[in-house]
Amino acid sequence: MARASILIVDDEPIVREALRDWLVDAGYDVEMAETGERGLEMAAERDFDLVILDVRLPGKTGIRVLEELKESKPDTKAMIITAYASPQMRTEATKLGALHYLSKPIAPNQLEKIVEEALADEPGAP
Repeated sequence: MARASILIVDDEPIVREALRDWLVDAGYDVEMAETGERGLEMAAERDFDLVILDVRLPGKTGIRVLEELKESKPDTKAMIITAYASPQMRTEATKLGALHYLSKPIAPNQLEKIVEEALADEPGAP
């Protein structure tokens, strides 16, 4: 069985690399992008099972990336992570189809559980 693929889009190298390490250790295939534009390019080139987006990115925000991603690939699962949580942003992210809206810092076991739940929602999944 192929490993689930995850794209992490976060401009902070330490956050991006920590998320990658946790998810790789949990058995996922992980790619990373440091800008929203690069994340969209990567998502156009490859289908990811899940995209994890930071809200505050240089250039396009994570919310804008989510919106464009859902326009081009509506079935793509995505979640938002942010150090700057707000009820308005949570509402907007949810309306755009984000499965989760998480506040940083995120504990590895919390992330792994949420990712597992998001990927378990696959049609036809056991």
